Amino acid sequence: MTAVLLALTASLAWGIADFGGGSAARRQPTLTIMLFLRLGGVATMTVVVLATSAPWLGDRWPFAVGSALAAMGGVFSLLRALAIGPMGVTAPIVAASGAVPAVAGLFGGDAPSGGMLLGLAVAAAGAVIASRAPGHDGERANPTGIAYALAAATLFGVNLLLVHQAAEASAVTAVLVQRITEVIGITLLLLLTRARPAPAPGTVPILLGLGVLEGVALSSYAAASTHGPLTLAAVLSSLYPAVTVLLARAFHHERLARGQAVGAALTLGGVALVVAMSA
Repeated sequence: MTAVLLALTASLAWGIADFGGGSAARRQPTLTIMLFLRLGGVATMTVVVLATSAPWLGDRWPFAVGSALAAMGGVFSLLRALAIGPMGVTAPIVAASGAVPAVAGLFGGDAPSGGMLLGLAVAAAGAVIASRAPGHDGERANPTGIAYALAAATLFGVNLLLVHQAAEASAVTAVLVQRITEVIGITLLLLLTRARPAPAPGTVPILLGLGVLEGVALSSYAAASTHGPLTLAAVLSSLYPAVTVLLARAFHHERLARGQAVGAALTLGGVALVVAMSA
């Protein structure tokens, strides 16, 4: 049950953070958004690591560094995909990121029960259906956005798998090392491109707050992957596109098709089944 709640917390936090980051990327440079998101994450995870006296990663630190490189590429691709939009088209593609660690977990013998697998399948299918754009005028898929979304899904999948490996030593320390590595990498990119991180007035607190949410999300996923099956953590934490699309509907007025209501119901039903089988 603990793993389920942690994974769902990750999904909710990621959904909110992705909506906020994607909305900001429509008006500001992507690297600027990435930098302030990660600075918020570094600040948060530093406090958590110090407060909990979390141990060092030992020989697992390369997994955290590798996950940072994958996450950098994934976040850049995700923000570009969400900025191009519509979010209802690109978000479900990114949901496929959970397939990478999920398949790895299955091959590693870390599979949940049959009932949990059924619940996961129903929830994942519901998230995809709920996230689909209805195809109204102005909301058709953009090939460039789809390409970015596919890249984000692949890189995030690798990121989730590597974070799981690093989290075997300490989930919060793994996230802190990843975030610090990303800040260094993004800063180097800004220096190489001679770009200046100049966020829009008044947006810095918002971006830092979204970075805090991302830190919470990744820490929750990392903890979930060590408290329960990797497959369970990967798939449940990948349901966040449904949250992103609902927020896009509320704030950007992206219209939802009737089938998306069915998808939302399937998602809730699948999650309920997973919770029941995990009790």
